[in-house]
Amino acid sequence: MGIRFFRGEKIRFEHEYRQIKEIVELLRKEYQKEPVYVLTNVLVANRQLDCVLLTRSGPLILELKAFSGKVHGLENGPWEVLTKDGEIPIPNLFMQAKTQRQDFIDRLIPVFREHLPHIDGSSLRKMGAWIYFCKGSTYPEGQVDFRRVKWFRIVTADTLLDAMRFPDSGYSLRVQDMDAVVAGLHLEEYEFGTDRPVPPAPLQEKRRLWLSKGMVAAIVIAIIISGAIALYFLVPGAKVAMISSINGIITVAGGLLKEGSRDLIKSGSNPDDSRDGIMYLNRVRVSGGIEPVPFDDRAYQLALARSSDMAAFRYLDYTNPETGSSAESMKGEFGIEPGVIVIENAYGQWNGYTFGIEKQAIDAWVSDEGNRDRLFSPIEGGAVACSHGYCSFIGLSPQPESLPLPGSPLFIEREEIPAAINITADAA
Repeated sequence: MGIRFFRGEKIRFEHEYRQIKEIVELLRKEYQKEPVYVLTNVLVANRQLDCVLLTRSGPLILELKAFSGKVHGLENGPWEVLTKDGEIPIPNLFMQAKTQRQDFIDRLIPVFREHLPHIDGSSLRKMGAWIYFCKGSTYPEGQVDFRRVKWFRIVTADTLLDAMRFPDSGYSLRVQDMDAVVAGLHLEEYEFGTDRPVPPAPLQEKRRLWLSKGMVAAIVIAIIISGAIALYFLVPGAKVAMISSINGIITVAGGLLKEGSRDLIKSGSNPDDSRDGIMYLNRVRVSGGIEPVPFDDRAYQLALARSSDMAAFRYLDYTNPETGSSAESMKGEFGIEPGVIVIENAYGQWNGYTFGIEKQAIDAWVSDEGNRDRLFSPIEGGAVACSHGYCSFIGLSPQPESLPLPGSPLFIEREEIPAAINITADAA
């Protein structure tokens, strides 16, 4: 996907350029398959934000500090950095970050309301505002409690990526959402290495019409019908020919529509849905003082296979009653080592795959004691995936002695949801 750079003003200080370059080098290694927008010198409410990282998990403010040493400071009172040359007093970084965060949220609210109405204000308020120091800097424990003040951090190049791996935004941004944000902030795109502005894409490229297979099928059908009507009235004997060929036309049109519908009807979780589900689960785990679960692609593939198996054979259990297959017997197909214990929760609803079913499954599991114990057990990686109306959570644990007893599979009867809700892009 690559990294794109946007600015409110040009970078004027050498230390800011060096630190942003350092951050970019870290991001290029970690986010090779995801878009990242780096916003620099963003003006908000008469203030300037040194750097804002815009990722799929939302914005993250970074205030850059060209110091290296032991950082001391609480929510109230003065701050200082103990360097090799002595103590250096600095402004209260907590209050500075808090003010910058609020100013940026206030600036983004109208942009989100207009272009991203599906993201509510409470989610936007989970935005982080971190202070980025030079390598080797430390912030001893016993000062600001990061567990209670989740939006604030003191980070360096050694800790930035680890801190970014567990976002708490509760939503995901698409590329078009990120474009809407930088457009709403009126930022200029530029090349970081040369500082030259990037010319905007031609207008016709932005408005290029894309036709799905379903739309092409509808156009073809309309042309065929129009031609048939003209033929019927203008050519003698055409009625007999039309009747003999109508079956062929219906067959071709049906095939085109069936092929095109695959682009429009979604029946299962894609990796982004699964990541959002794990992010949702981690908020519950962290609120209970439990370590978050990293997303694991192997667990996602196994969870999708398990939910697809339940959908295909119409059962809700941990073992297929016809084939005898289970998560434990299937794990080797997805690169999970024999010694790793697989934890599974199962969920089903009769009205098929619906938007947000992954979170609905997690809510149901959390409300049930047996399933909740398994969700809260020691897990080193996990994922949730659904197919049609069936969902499976897969957790990978190296600690069999701590594995709780299996919770009962949960089936929920919900009111039927109109089919139009399911008309989204096909799973990747």
